[in-house]
Amino acid sequence: MLENKVVAENSVLIHPQEQAAKTRMEEERQKWNKQIEQQKQEQLALLKQIEEERAGLEADFLKIQMQTRLEEAKKKKREEEQGQLVQSHNVPSTDQQNKVKHETGNTAVSEMGSSREDSHLQMIRNYQQRLLQQNR
Repeated sequence: MLENKVVAENSVLIHPQEQAAKTRMEEERQKWNKQIEQQKQEQLALLKQIEEERAGLEADFLKIQMQTRLEEAKKKKREEEQGQLVQSHNVPSTDQQNKVKHETGNTAVSEMGSSREDSHLQMIRNYQQRLLQQNR
């Protein structure tokens, strides 16, 4: 009997209802931690997806920006060439007059193409603005 008494003094006896409550609380805590971890993983996946989309948009933006600069450089070069043509045609010969007539026909076509290019450039600029606003 003395042995039973010593064992009882050294160990803490917990009421079964208290033990069940502690077990439930521990299970709830583990469940809560699991949910938090799952949400964390979902958020990390979404963040990764957003970063990939952002990188793609930035690449598209840079590509469009380079195309726009290239088109502007080509347009400037054409304008400079047309300016040089005007300067070199002060006193045209018969061959030069025929050449000017031919170039004038091309200029009309070029101006139509230029207006299409201008509208295309405007579309690109509008798209760039939308991309910038989305990234903000």
